[in-house]
Amino acid sequence: MKDDAVSPVIGVMLMLSITIIIAAVLMAFAGGMADDKPATPSVDLSSEFVKNGSDTVLRLSHNGGDALNPKDIKVTAYVASASSSGEQLIIKDIIGDDTAWNAGESILLTADKTKSLLGISDVNSAASLSTPVEIGIYHLPSSNVIYQAAILLEAA
Repeated sequence: MKDDAVSPVIGVMLMLSITIIIAAVLMAFAGGMADDKPATPSVDLSSEFVKNGSDTVLRLSHNGGDALNPKDIKVTAYVASASSSGEQLIIKDIIGDDTAWNAGESILLTADKTKSLLGISDVNSAASLSTPVEIGIYHLPSSNVIYQAAILLEAA
């Protein structure tokens, strides 16, 4: 007679464990554990304005960390005093996409690319006024900022 109660108890335990497993799977998806976004690279980047002949241009430096795929890196700049916003720049448009941007390498923008990025037609006159510029570098696959700084556009 004591064996009659075993079947209902096992049935309830199985239903409870299945419910817990389903709830755990749903929470994993809802909580982002099932997110398949690529990891954000760990890098040390810097930027500065330098003289290149008679032009003031932007230099971007990769000081250390993971190698970056040029087609995955977008550079933006915001100049409060500019009459219009500048164009975004993808690194592959400067160095090509057949190589990586490695630690120890610097990218020197041309005068035209610097003007286009900043949205300023006369970079040298803005440099004489020590104009503040916000530079942002983004990793497109992970949608994360990997570098952001406010630097002065000034004559060297």
